[in-house]
Amino acid sequence: MRIVVTGATGTIGSAVCATLHRRGNDVVALSRDAARARALLGDGVEVHIWARPTDEPPPGRALEGADAVINLLGEPVAQRWTAAAKQRIRESRTLTTWQLVNGLLALSQDLRPKALVSQSATGFYGPTSAPPVDEQSPAGHDFLAEVVAAWEAEAMGAEPSVRVVTTRTGVVLSPSGGALAKMLPFFRAGIGGPVAGGKQWVPWVHMDDVVAGLIFCIDDGRARGPVNLVAPGAVDNAQLSKALGKALHRPALLPVPALALQLLYGEMAEMVTTGQHVIPVRLTDLGFVFRYPELGPALADVLGSV
Repeated sequence: MRIVVTGATGTIGSAVCATLHRRGNDVVALSRDAARARALLGDGVEVHIWARPTDEPPPGRALEGADAVINLLGEPVAQRWTAAAKQRIRESRTLTTWQLVNGLLALSQDLRPKALVSQSATGFYGPTSAPPVDEQSPAGHDFLAEVVAAWEAEAMGAEPSVRVVTTRTGVVLSPSGGALAKMLPFFRAGIGGPVAGGKQWVPWVHMDDVVAGLIFCIDDGRARGPVNLVAPGAVDNAQLSKALGKALHRPALLPVPALALQLLYGEMAEMVTTGQHVIPVRLTDLGFVFRYPELGPALADVLGSV
């Protein structure tokens, strides 16, 4: 199979490219910086420049004849949501996906990829302390929920010419970046602990399962529409803090007040202080097997890599 990956130099993208290459796929990376992409991804990945992803479609020669596309482009959400940051967060998802879909639909049917797996986020559901949400649950009403809903709508514009899956990914546990990397220094210093009371749910998932889930959605033609890419072993923030402290052999009792997060992140802090209880109904129904369904073994594996 020939697979095109956007956002290929990111934490998830580079892991996806490496896994695809190991299983014998022809991997094509779309990147603004070809030299950086080649240095990071290695000679086994074909690199094409997509210099202005918000302003123009990707080069047709990169997409032609591919079996599928994995779309992972997007500005990091974990930052203070200033007006400028909000614009970058929105446009880096909606405009680039719109341009990608235009590029796919411009190809003749015999050269057009058959599947588009477009990254999404559990932010679709908004911050909620309500009962568990699944793929049938409605969108939330905060800024991030509106962005994710618009992002998914742009991806779904490729239907029915292309099978589209939108993977609503949770908090990714990775040794090389993301939320865990921000938490580790505090917990290693013995000053980590539950955030804002710790009762809010955390929709976590191990990086290996993110990569496997994205590839599963390419391979399994039954996958279509929204798919929650989160571990089935849901925990709240207090349980996450306790498990992380245990894995690091450090105390995890020092509470982090909601005010501290609000001062650091502003509006974005509500996602952390309220949380979401998300369950992966669709993946489970399709028979996907999580390598790390429970938090303890997932943290042990990740922390053994750092």
